Formats: sequence, C-alpha cells, structure tokens
Amino acid sequence: MPLDIKVKTFGMAPEEDQLYEISDKIKSSHKGDILIFPEYAAYTLEGSQKAFAELSKMSSDNGLTIVTTLNLPGYDLPFADPKKNYNALFIFSRHGEVYCPQAKITPQSFEMRHLDKSFPKMNVAPYSRLNQVTLQRNDEKLSAFFFICSDLYVLPMFDFRKLASDIICCPANFGNGAESAAGRVIEYSVQSGLFKQGFYCNTYQNAKPYLIPLTVGFEQAYETGTAGKSYDKEEMKQQVRKASVVYPDDEYCNFKSMLKLTRQGTFTVTVPKSRSLENGLEVTIGRYETVVEL
Repeated sequence: MPLDIKVKTFGMAPEEDQLYEISDKIKSSHKGDILIFPEYAAYTLEGSQKAFAELSKMSSDNGLTIVTTLNLPGYDLPFADPKKNYNALFIFSRHGEVYCPQAKITPQSFEMRHLDKSFPKMNVAPYSRLNQVTLQRNDEKLSAFFFICSDLYVLPMFDFRKLASDIICCPANFGNGAESAAGRVIEYSVQSGLFKQGFYCNTYQNAKPYLIPLTVGFEQAYETGTAGKSYDKEEMKQQVRKASVVYPDDEYCNFKSMLKLTRQGTFTVTVPKSRSLENGLEVTIGRYETVVEL
C-alpha cells in the first residue's frame, strides 16, 4: 500500500518565524499524519537545539510524525563524527522516538564554512554515506532514501539494484529557478520505476515586490512508479548532468549569490567543487539499521 505523506513548505525567514509557521501547520494537521518539511527547519546550532526540543514535543503532543533537517550532530547517524555538526535529517515519530538516518552529502560552500559574516553561521560537515531506511507504518515495512536538496547529484553514482526502493524523499531549499528542474529529476526517478513514490518540498520566500525571492515554494507527491524495467542509468546521468553545475567554493559565499546559477532555470544541483565528482567525491551506500516507526 502506498504511504500517505503530507508534503509541506515554509518560508525562509528568521528561525523563530520558521518554527512558528511549522508549528501552525502541525497544529492544523490530523493525528496520525506524516509531515515532511523542507531542509533546515532551523539552520544555526542554537536555533536547531530549540527546534529539536519543540519538534520532539509537538510530534508527541499532536500524535503525528515530522521530517526535516537541523544543524546538529547526528547522534545515531551511521559512521558520523560525534564532534561534528551536520545538516542532519531527523524523523520525529508520533511514538516519541527520534531518528537520524541521513545527513547532507553535498552541503554548499557557505554551509561548510562561514564565508560571509553577515549571514548566519552554519559550519556543517559533509557526510559521505547514502543510507537506505526501513520505514514501518503499523504492520507494513517500506524502503526509502532521503536525498537532502542537492544530494540528488549523487543519484547517477549507483546502479538500479542498489537504489531501487519504495520511496524517495527530498526535503530541499533550492534557489529560485531550480525547484522545477529538481522536480523533473525526482519525477523521472519515480516514473522510471527506480522508486515507487516520491515526495519533494522546497521553501519559499516572501520578498518585497522589487526583489527576486531567493526560493520558490514547491510541494509535490509523485505517482506510484512502474515495475522498473524502463529505468536507464545513462538517462539518469543525462538528467542530472543537464540540471547540475559545479562551482568554485569561494566564489559563492552566501545563499543570495547562488541566484546567478539557479536563475538560469536548468541548474537544480549546485554543488561546490570540493564536493563534486571531478574532485573525487566518494559516497558509500549503506543502511540505517534501526526500523523507523512512523
């Protein structure tokens, strides 16, 4: 049976405003719902610590499951360095459990280093594993992969047999102009049968009328795929290659500067050269051994 995940978005804003909007959407949801929000419900260490506590409480109090990312150490993240923070994916279960099965493989240069002091400090470490996750809803178990935003870049690195799963989830914060291109990559992965379902959400920004918003909201669930016989790894490579750009790390020192790339409309996966295939990026595919009770 397909999994019913409610795809949500929120506006890029100060962390307390983001958390308020997320809280409002949680309160208007129904008991038992599974909600997936874009990446970085909070993006600083201090904001993430507060958001972790709030989301843990809200998931239990409202009887629903919440998925997003925070700037925190991944306490049960496979092979993670406990002394480092990651752009880590957290699943806050309605049962009171919290899971951290994945972290961002391709953080932007300004996420890894504080290149522009006028923007918030993140300083997250890159992660080098892609973990298949087992999700359990009542008595049914489903396999899933979580690709955090630009991590779609690593999709062509693996063969069908290693990736084929029930679900792909992409909590994202793609810059303006890239959100639709990302959707096309995810749609191909589902319609070709690599995954049976897809869930994708992107943040939005309420900019002043004379300014270009940094992000455009996107909430999409993709139809159940076919048997998988039509999936072609070379086609996936072409899809991602057309939708990608590798940039010199130090040339893009904040999120706003990325608009020069994403506004071209075809670039969904902007990755710093330090996290690119041409720089020798290696990613190990593995498993998150704990079954996630949704």
